[in-house]
Amino acid sequence: MAEKERPVWVWLPGENAPVECGTFGWSRRRGRFAYSEDFKARANGLPVDPINLPFSRSHKPAITTNMNGLFGVLRDAAPEGFGLDLLLASYENETLDEVERMDLAPGDGVGALEVCLPEQLEQKIKFVPPTLAMLKVKLEQIDPGYSASLVAQELLGPEKTTGLGGEKAKVTVSLEGDHGTEWWIAKLQERGGAPLLASREFVAMTLARKCGLDVAEVRHERVGPHEIVLVKRFDRKIVDRGVERSLFASAATALRLRSDQTPEDHERSYVRLAYELRRWCAEENQPAAQQQRELWRRMAFNALVGNYDDHPRNHGLLYRDGSWTLSPAYDVVAYPRRRGIQAMAVNRQGTRIATPETLIADAGWFSYTRSEAWDTLQAMAQTIHSTWRELFVEGCSMSDENVRSQGAAFELADQITMGATGVDLAKLERQSARAASRYPSLCPREDSGR
Repeated sequence: MAEKERPVWVWLPGENAPVECGTFGWSRRRGRFAYSEDFKARANGLPVDPINLPFSRSHKPAITTNMNGLFGVLRDAAPEGFGLDLLLASYENETLDEVERMDLAPGDGVGALEVCLPEQLEQKIKFVPPTLAMLKVKLEQIDPGYSASLVAQELLGPEKTTGLGGEKAKVTVSLEGDHGTEWWIAKLQERGGAPLLASREFVAMTLARKCGLDVAEVRHERVGPHEIVLVKRFDRKIVDRGVERSLFASAATALRLRSDQTPEDHERSYVRLAYELRRWCAEENQPAAQQQRELWRRMAFNALVGNYDDHPRNHGLLYRDGSWTLSPAYDVVAYPRRRGIQAMAVNRQGTRIATPETLIADAGWFSYTRSEAWDTLQAMAQTIHSTWRELFVEGCSMSDENVRSQGAAFELADQITMGATGVDLAKLERQSARAASRYPSLCPREDSGR
């Protein structure tokens, strides 16, 4: 297959227009990328991925065979899931390759990158989302059994597609906030899908904020029998002169995953991600400890609310205020069919089973002591235990019967609060000392190269 080549465009911080930063070449299962010398020479130029695609003196392009030849940050910017399904349907083509998907995607994908020809870029820049009011009018006109995917397509106009990923039907909408126009992601209840998903996401995200996590702003709306959850986009800022974008990289990119591996793969690990935060987030006067502690709290919170869909694409990093940090938390949903098994390993032994012991066993890798981690886990559990029912009733107008059906999601939080489960810290210390000689670290050595 002949190689296809495209310019790569980036919105630099504080800018509302993109600049060309380099060139991407792709043939099946192999990709190459090189920055332009002009971009590297810019006073405000910066790497779109500081670890996997850093600036260097070499003129040789970077090469990858991961993810079918797509570099992680480019894959993050490409349509997938729901957006990819709509794109394939819109063009009646089930075989669009990776470059064609990026060419044809609209301008609402995550982050600050686009890979396409100049004439296609012009169309992406012109993207304007429908308003929330337009969505509500559409929902008022349909019956509960109508396909949410079709609602999204009708709102999106001629292209009938979106660059957003994930499996849920969704669309970017605009609304007027306290500081002007804002872009939000509206997630719709799909016919035949799991019920009450909007309520479960709203409650979980609201609980996360109450527990002190950095989380995307969220709203719950009802339009007749339809419910939607709105999540404010943290990668877009609407200004008088246009739209500013923020660079984004998923945890899958930070972990350098070679493919969409299964949950059992040891590389899908919170401990590994904590290590990578030292590479992405640490600066001369700003160690990564704060970000690592935030990551541990998110891991523990996911277990406390039954969010077992915490895979690497549901975690991300965002370039803001001059440095890379964890992005605000997103896609956190309380699932009442509690499994107690997370999508990423929670300790160095590679277990995905979330218990108080497994969650705090390797707290040191997240810049916590075990004692601190246990105190934090108990405090979050207490907040969740005392709040979740009220949020379903007052925030989502949920019936008592439906509220009771959500209880299994919060089982671990309830057990910790009621004293039904706990941690013997002294015993855990002894066990950890014995295990240290038996289980090699999953993380790279301190002196290993990038």
